[in-house]
Amino acid sequence: MKPANPSRRAFVLGAAALAVGAGIGAAARPCAASCDALRPPGAADEAEFMARCIRCDRCISVCPTDVLYPLGIEAGVLAVRTPALDFRAGSCTFCDLCRQVCPTEAIGSVDPYAPEKGRIGGAQVLPARCLAFATPGSCGICVDACPYGALSFDDERRPVVDDSKCNGCGECVRICPANVNTSFSGGDERGIRVATGKQMEGVEA
Repeated sequence: MKPANPSRRAFVLGAAALAVGAGIGAAARPCAASCDALRPPGAADEAEFMARCIRCDRCISVCPTDVLYPLGIEAGVLAVRTPALDFRAGSCTFCDLCRQVCPTEAIGSVDPYAPEKGRIGGAQVLPARCLAFATPGSCGICVDACPYGALSFDDERRPVVDDSKCNGCGECVRICPANVNTSFSGGDERGIRVATGKQMEGVEA
């Protein structure tokens, strides 16, 4: 018996993977509310994103700053291998590559200068970790680093976030030195984070 044509075999396997991914996505739609993760810029709302995402890893592979990673089992069985963002080693440049390679349109276009039309999340200063709250005027690196002018100082030189300008790019998280300077207090949380929509609304996932 002659072996299957390699290109045909690849097509069949690809189609099968697409079908399986679509099936998982459809099953994930009712459970989307339980997942609380920072998604790629322009991602559909969580229910739609979970239904469309086929866990192909293309967006993760193409990310030039390596801020995308696949979620593990701790996020829930149906969310495993869906993409999320981690800003501890990089930030999002809104290069649009993740949208371009997404085969199911789970990721759409977004304007980083119009966060009201879609954002990754919102920056939140954490007073218990922020160095500028412990010693006013001691740090302001996030204010200087924000590429969108979404951070400024209050009267005591503590960082304040302008939600109308913040798109959740994560540069403030990447550059924050609090996890190093306060490592003696335990944990690796920085003085600022990018919160998901649920976290911004004070809803526990």
